[in-house]
Amino acid sequence: MRGGRRRSRPLEEGESYYISMTDMMVGVLFIFIIMLSFLALQYRATTSALTQSKDAQTTALLGIATALQPQPIQAEVDHAHHVVCLPASALVASDAGRRCFAYSADALKSASAVQTRHSSADLINFLTADLGAASAPVHGDPANNALSFAADELFVAGTATLSPKGQMVTHDLAASLADRLPCFAYGAPAATGCTGQKLAVVNVIAQAGFDAFSEAGRQAAALSLQRSVAFHQALTAAQPVLGRLTNAPPGQAGSQPLLRVAAYGQSDTHAPPAGAGQTITVVFQPAP
Repeated sequence: MRGGRRRSRPLEEGESYYISMTDMMVGVLFIFIIMLSFLALQYRATTSALTQSKDAQTTALLGIATALQPQPIQAEVDHAHHVVCLPASALVASDAGRRCFAYSADALKSASAVQTRHSSADLINFLTADLGAASAPVHGDPANNALSFAADELFVAGTATLSPKGQMVTHDLAASLADRLPCFAYGAPAATGCTGQKLAVVNVIAQAGFDAFSEAGRQAAALSLQRSVAFHQALTAAQPVLGRLTNAPPGQAGSQPLLRVAAYGQSDTHAPPAGAGQTITVVFQPAP
């Protein structure tokens, strides 16, 4: 009997050894599961950070762009005027050149805000970038809230008829204005989350130098006004919503169409008969 008991002791020790190994493997497996859970949570947090933004417009765009692909590109940034340019090939493989876009520095500094408030200077930057991408001959002046075009590049010489290039420019400008101006005016629904500084008037101004004491000079002054009217009519014909925008809620006393025309000229006895330095300037005047 004693001999039998001595033979069973090694068996008990072996069983104890295997039981310890099992406990250890269960512990390792448990730690492994905890690590997987932690990594899954980290992956979810990282994915959420990449696919969501505190900026409402960016969040909306990311909701549409479900197949974003990383692509190394070299961007050009004008920090003073808040314009960024990207290689066109990064957007359309068969395209050449570059595409430029305006951005609001205030929106980047306060990305936690649900809404972004734009100023009229931001609007000029946006419009300049839009027209620059369309290769329109525009000069943006954010300091004076103005966009300027050389009249000779828009109209048939000596007339108030838009040239093919002028028609293209007004078409592109009208599309950009229709997309952005409702944020700064009344009479048409604005984009979600848009809170812009309201405008008192958007004047299409024809400017020229002419000799007011000559018949040809007075005709040049009259042509200048006709061109501002033609430019205005081309914008509202391309985008009828521009004609519905007002500087105050419709029906309110003092409410006026936002988009209006004006002409300005300086008498100059040395000006050529057809006038000199004719420009079409769109001036955005903020409401007081």
